[in-house]
Amino acid sequence: MAEHNLTIKIVLDVAALFIVAFPILALILWAQPYERGYFPNDESISLPFKDQTISESLLAALGFALLVVTILIVEIIRNVKGKSVTDKTLCGFEIPGWVWETYVGIGVFSFGASCQQLLVTVAKYVIGRLRPHFFDVCKPTPLTTTAQGYVTRFTCAGADSAKLTDMRLSFPSAHASFAMYCAVFFILYIEVKARWRGSKLLRHVGQFVVLLAGFYVGLSRIVDHMHHSSDVAVGFVLGGVIALITFVYLYKPKKSGPRNSWLTEPSTQPEILPRPVLMTHH
Repeated sequence: MAEHNLTIKIVLDVAALFIVAFPILALILWAQPYERGYFPNDESISLPFKDQTISESLLAALGFALLVVTILIVEIIRNVKGKSVTDKTLCGFEIPGWVWETYVGIGVFSFGASCQQLLVTVAKYVIGRLRPHFFDVCKPTPLTTTAQGYVTRFTCAGADSAKLTDMRLSFPSAHASFAMYCAVFFILYIEVKARWRGSKLLRHVGQFVVLLAGFYVGLSRIVDHMHHSSDVAVGFVLGGVIALITFVYLYKPKKSGPRNSWLTEPSTQPEILPRPVLMTHH
């Protein structure tokens, strides 16, 4: 019965991940972002086009590699120290507890990353904010202008169709959101599951380095003229909040041994009963 339930759980996990991830692909392949207009004298969208410092594929590879390798190493060490969960049985095969915990950690991380990406992608296509290099990429010719000088319809002389679509996807920053999601998830995971008796500052230094790397990714998007500062700021907030929600409410981490609250240390001290109070009668 337990084996059957485990199989159903894995199937449902994969289905849930597909349900969240498929709309992202559908939006990218078939949707068109909202066609926002512009003011001809808007200097915020007049910056020159620059190549990206960190591409989408590189960021995704680094983010997933960081978390997958971290989770794998931590679970192996916990297993060596006898802190892993009991083994599972799946399709007649014994699955070591550390393998199952690794699957759970990577699965929850991937699901949260997909939710984060879907939220950001929907916002991009619905809002259609123009990137800082809009004029350089589009080279627009106004067709319809309001009395206030706002151009509502225009044509672009630029011939790169991919860039013409991407120039409307400034808000919010997907790079900043994913980078901060990975950083916060990593920080929480290390804080809860990677405990040792050595220097606590060493662990916090590692956490800070990862946070700093995520912060740098967001700042690079401003330097590369890919995003406005507000795009990056909102991306940071979205990624951090989703990582926190994913870790606390979906992962439901265990510090060691049996399930217990991640907010408190399991007590190892024997319970001390209060001394009886002797009543005296006068």
